[in-house]
Amino acid sequence: MQPSRISADNARPATAWRDVHRWSRILRIEFEPLAHLPPLAWCADARAGAPVHVRHGLGVETRADGFVEGAWDGDFDAFDFDRSLALAGSGARVRGAALVFAAPFHPLERLFVLRGHGEARISNSLVFLLAEAGDGLDLAHPGYFFDFIQQVRRGIAPPATQLRTAAGNRVELFPCCNLELRPDATLHRLPKPPGAPPACYADYFDLLLGTTRRLAANAGAPGRGAQYRLVAACSRGYDSTASATIASLAGCREGVTFIRSAGPSGHPLIGVTENMGDDSGAETLRLLGMHVAEFDRGALPRLPGHPRAEFYISSPAAITDATARLMEGTLRGSVFVSGRHGERYWGPTRRCSRTDFREVDDCHLSGQALGEFRLRVGFIHFPAPYVGALHGPAIFRITHSEEMRPWKLGTGYYDRPIPRRIAEEAGIPREGFGQRKRGAGMGLRELSADSERDFQDFLRSEVPAAIRRRLDPRPVAQRVDRHRRLAYVRAIYAHLPLVSATLDLLRTERLHMMWGSTSLYHFHWGFAKIRDRYGGP
Repeated sequence: MQPSRISADNARPATAWRDVHRWSRILRIEFEPLAHLPPLAWCADARAGAPVHVRHGLGVETRADGFVEGAWDGDFDAFDFDRSLALAGSGARVRGAALVFAAPFHPLERLFVLRGHGEARISNSLVFLLAEAGDGLDLAHPGYFFDFIQQVRRGIAPPATQLRTAAGNRVELFPCCNLELRPDATLHRLPKPPGAPPACYADYFDLLLGTTRRLAANAGAPGRGAQYRLVAACSRGYDSTASATIASLAGCREGVTFIRSAGPSGHPLIGVTENMGDDSGAETLRLLGMHVAEFDRGALPRLPGHPRAEFYISSPAAITDATARLMEGTLRGSVFVSGRHGERYWGPTRRCSRTDFREVDDCHLSGQALGEFRLRVGFIHFPAPYVGALHGPAIFRITHSEEMRPWKLGTGYYDRPIPRRIAEEAGIPREGFGQRKRGAGMGLRELSADSERDFQDFLRSEVPAAIRRRLDPRPVAQRVDRHRRLAYVRAIYAHLPLVSATLDLLRTERLHMMWGSTSLYHFHWGFAKIRDRYGGP
């Protein structure tokens, strides 16, 4: 297929193209839309002195001066997503003689970069990037999961984390920033604009609601090739309830919920048992005026094929991400509003005053594994708690301000006055949410029987025998007791610099359920399972 400069469906008038061409003649873009690609995937190939060639799925919005998959808190026609405070998605925009690539405003997805002499490739998909480069994962390197952990714990501050490849190259990870590509194919990192910190609850509430409303208007703009509608997730917890409330005030009329989740009993330092119980947010969603679709997490292993595979690219340890596969039909064509990681910015403990998205307490990379699923299905992820979260200390001060006292329950860690006030002032009864902490459940982590057989075949045929013999073949569910203790200590104390340094010095990561486990190769297996979607038609 011959590349086209712009996709015909989204092309500007010829006069507009001539204007763009006049001021960007040093750096031009050629687009190659391909129907076999995941709709929202793209990969840009830049070479010194040549046009930037972009291969992309049919859901990517293209213009002569840039391209984008996603929505942001600004006017769609202005196309200034690279300068917005809340871009949910990714893209690139010509600015003068440079092309500015923009990562999402939240750290749950990132740009992937592979550089060479006088050339660079940039993509929103690790699999697409390596397929385009004729490269792959290094099967002698089990630890990609821990490479991602390292990046997430360090946050968005440079230098970039690097992933080794089969051909000896290095893929760089760039979350929550912009990258300026110059005509000589060099790249320079630019920080995202942080915006002004909120001074009080009213400031913060206006920031959350105003951002969501503007993003919703952008997602439904008539100038788009395809419009997106809001769909809100909700459980009986704090974070999704508050995020769904904000979504409803921004016009959302569809909600999704899981009917049950695991409730832990006991203490991580002594022993924990988990029992599945009612966690449905259906009643809350209906009170907010939404139509509700309910799903059962336990149905995931019964789906055909290998439903977990695409979620293993970045985190084989993420549970709740994989269960989103059950919602595929509902999420298609949506802005998926989630409460992901509200506990990291809305909680009452000092660790919620974090800066630069340094998630030093992360042990699972939850929320990090939606990327390939999202690109394939064609939806936008909008984790509402990350709006303004670059100002974590300011949000923490609001949490403990005198004005928030009426919304404090005095229940320790699981006490979040900001989301409680958001929901209660919208009419959600106090007893209807935020009473008990639940999660997806460790038992839901295991592969289906067919997938497990396929994975074991992959281990035997692809992983060097010398490495395979050094790894523990037990399922992670049998290795979880020490892991829970590590996760608890990290959650409570890792924000203290001395404790964090001590944990690293003592190499406590060896207590992690994934350490030295054959389950680390779920990452490689998932990569192998989905690589074909980036091949030829």
